[in-house]
Amino acid sequence: MVSRALLINPSIYDFAAYSFWSSPLGLLYIGGILRANDMEVNLIDCMQIVERKRKVDGRAPFVKEKVESPPALKHIRKRFKRYGISRDALIRKLGESKEPDIILITSIMTYWYLGVKEALEAARHVFPSSKIIIGGIYPSLCSAHADRTLREADLIIKNSEIEKFYGFVENAFDKKLTYKPSLYDLDHIPYPCYDLYKTIPFVPLLTSFGCMYRCAYCATPYMHPGIVRRSPGSVIEEVRHWHELGVSRYVLYDDNFLYKNEVYAKPLLKKICSLPFQIDIYNPNAMNGALIDDELAHLLRGAGFREIRIGLESADPVVQKSTGSKISLKHFEKSVTALIDGGFKNNEIVAYILAGLPNQRWEEVKQSIDYVLGIGIQPYIAEYTPIPHTRLFDEYGQCARFPIWEDPIYQNNALFPFAWEGFSEKDLEYLKLYARDKRFPEHTNKE
Repeated sequence: MVSRALLINPSIYDFAAYSFWSSPLGLLYIGGILRANDMEVNLIDCMQIVERKRKVDGRAPFVKEKVESPPALKHIRKRFKRYGISRDALIRKLGESKEPDIILITSIMTYWYLGVKEALEAARHVFPSSKIIIGGIYPSLCSAHADRTLREADLIIKNSEIEKFYGFVENAFDKKLTYKPSLYDLDHIPYPCYDLYKTIPFVPLLTSFGCMYRCAYCATPYMHPGIVRRSPGSVIEEVRHWHELGVSRYVLYDDNFLYKNEVYAKPLLKKICSLPFQIDIYNPNAMNGALIDDELAHLLRGAGFREIRIGLESADPVVQKSTGSKISLKHFEKSVTALIDGGFKNNEIVAYILAGLPNQRWEEVKQSIDYVLGIGIQPYIAEYTPIPHTRLFDEYGQCARFPIWEDPIYQNNALFPFAWEGFSEKDLEYLKLYARDKRFPEHTNKE
């Protein structure tokens, strides 16, 4: 039987990064499952935070250091950095750990695979006999590239291959696992093991998998084709669990939270409102404003949402239709009115605007920014990231100015893969400064 497991959240290499309530949730869920199989579980989170700079809402900068750009990015005139601890620091932490039987390394953005490879090599160097498994978004979306790049791993799995993971562990250690839940059994899987951290600044609440929409830029339908929801009672039980450990901040990444809100979001929010203690909730993933009515707005405020982020994408109906047709300007304005009437201040409502789409003109983004400012809320530019297995990637991938289909390192939105004469890097910088300068001072200080 495997007696000891080590979880690793690797450092990342990028031009810019910030802990926007980021957390290795999937890795920690797997840790919870291994614990339920009587394994000793430990964690090395390389994504170290500058704690003295942590904001009151939980966000914070990562420790960082300038590093040499990899050969593929030598021609890019931007400062490349490592966010998180160095390879040497990781090796020291590994050396201080008890030898694990199994090591699990997670991955998030496809273009962050350099950090995953570094963690794999460091772990193999220190623990040559340990079995190393890599999972997460990168191998799920770029499986062939991951197989070529991470050859020292004993197993590389996609997000949907939990049974393959269980089988590997049983075969490798000739021991039957007594607890092998589906990751989609959201009401019964163990809580993620956030208690492995010295402090818990926030906890993400996983309430569903999948999404009813098929947005052209999003890979959620590929990753999770069906919709699975967690019961409101199960969510409340988890909130009570973390409250007893001193947690008051929660993060909602649910792509589908407001879908059929009469049977899900509203009952859950009412339960949160009735708790004998107050919590703070943030939603980095945009909600669909088309599904926000007056009752829901009041419930969001009462439940503890400190701000609301809505996905507008664009004020241009043509762009709205081409990206997913989730919301019209009429519904968007109606949702903003409902949120303000429900108790949210103007500077607590944020609209995401997509910039850098294939063939997009910079003037269209500026018009969207002006539209958002005109109705009195905060614009936030979301730079388009080309993601494999999405419609935009499939239709326009060959038009990118870098080979995004060959090497995931070029899928980084910081490289502006779809810049062209109608929307240059200079135009993007102007728009980012324009949106930032026009925000309310209170919100500017929070970003």
